[in-house]
Amino acid sequence: MKNLSARYQRLIDYFVPETIRNDREASNQARMFLISHTMGPILGNSVPIALYFVDPTPGLDILVLTLSITAFWVFPFLLRRDWDYNALVVTSVLNLNFCIYWSCYFNGGVLSPTLPWVLLIPILSFFYIGGNARLQGKLMSIFAGAFGIFLILYYTTNPPPNDVPQVALVALGGVSTIAALCYVATMAIYYARIFDAGVELESEVRRRRQATEKLRGAIVAADEAGKHKAEFLARMSHELRTPLNAVIGYSQILKEDAVESQDPQMREDVDRIHDAGQYLLRLINIVLDLSKIEAGRMLFTVEDHQIIDLLQEATSNVRQAMREAGNTLELFIETKESAISTDSQRLLQILGAILDNVPMHAPGAHVELRCRSATIGLPGDAYAISVRDNGSGIPPERLATLFESLVDRRDAAASKYGGTGLNLTIIHKLAHAMGCDLSVESEVGKGTCFTMLVPRAWSPRMPNAAQPAHATRAA
Repeated sequence: MKNLSARYQRLIDYFVPETIRNDREASNQARMFLISHTMGPILGNSVPIALYFVDPTPGLDILVLTLSITAFWVFPFLLRRDWDYNALVVTSVLNLNFCIYWSCYFNGGVLSPTLPWVLLIPILSFFYIGGNARLQGKLMSIFAGAFGIFLILYYTTNPPPNDVPQVALVALGGVSTIAALCYVATMAIYYARIFDAGVELESEVRRRRQATEKLRGAIVAADEAGKHKAEFLARMSHELRTPLNAVIGYSQILKEDAVESQDPQMREDVDRIHDAGQYLLRLINIVLDLSKIEAGRMLFTVEDHQIIDLLQEATSNVRQAMREAGNTLELFIETKESAISTDSQRLLQILGAILDNVPMHAPGAHVELRCRSATIGLPGDAYAISVRDNGSGIPPERLATLFESLVDRRDAAASKYGGTGLNLTIIHKLAHAMGCDLSVESEVGKGTCFTMLVPRAWSPRMPNAAQPAHATRAA
């Protein structure tokens, strides 16, 4: 039985058109309409079938009644073809009035055993259209008008004589009443299911609303905690830099003393101290920048520059390191335009971090730095700067979180003091804060390409940045 019910439900859903499928109330009304027009003809045709057996001289009236009841099966196909739902409802109610009053006219008038079906008209009107007051009024007008026409015709004309025995009329009344009750019960059961589903949905909505409120409170608390964390990191990073600068300064003095005293062992030890201090200072600066971005306090100094000059400066900063690692570097300018309004130091920081990564992870590779015109919003409103190498590439599982990982195991194994995983994270956030889009593509064994879309005009994505040009801006 459950399997049969599921199949019938799928049949009903098949006839619901796509235009109203996503509207919960409209789709429920359509399903009531479809149930009425699939089950209704089966139960309704019990009346003409009974008439055929109890009427000694069945005539055209029974055939017309059978055809008009069977015609209800046409409506699901019309609805499936996306005919106007309200028009179908009005037509269906007109046909229902015709069926009922036609049967009553030929079988006893106001005393007809099929008269109880009249009660279905207002019930079905409610099922079909819900709270549509305008359409409800129209359907009630049809009901009243049809009843008035029936009374006028019945009392002003002479219905054909009915030779159905009185006992047979009583039996017909029983069949008609049972069929009508089954019809109403079917509709009521489905309406109850809809009502229960609505109650469950409301309960679920309340539960989800409560969960949303809790989640919103958790988000607010997390934001507050994030701000406090960022402020703490910024303060601690600043406090750490002061003594670290002293360590680096004294290591430089000791390095000079080691050179003067010609003590190679002391010079090697001091170099290690100095290099470690420089590396630690870079990490602190990265953490400081990261905390400023998260706290919305990053400062940008925006000025007009030539993109060619910035790219040449970026390449000159890394040529020595690349030469020592066996890399070759070429610069290609593929745009006639060169003007750009941006923070040159931050842009150089991003390019430098990408280029610094090459000697560490792709020694001996050939590197191409290209710049061409690109589009972000309007044609030619940006530059596309790409850094491509033909090194060993990045594995897909590592590529997916390249800008998210704060600890990069490969970097830690490949370098002396750790890697640039945090550096890649900060330049990705920094690029986004400057209104740039930084992405990476890589294929193992063929190389890696970092691409950054840089707006020609300053277009940050962080708050408090909409200020006049040539100014220091906080984001």
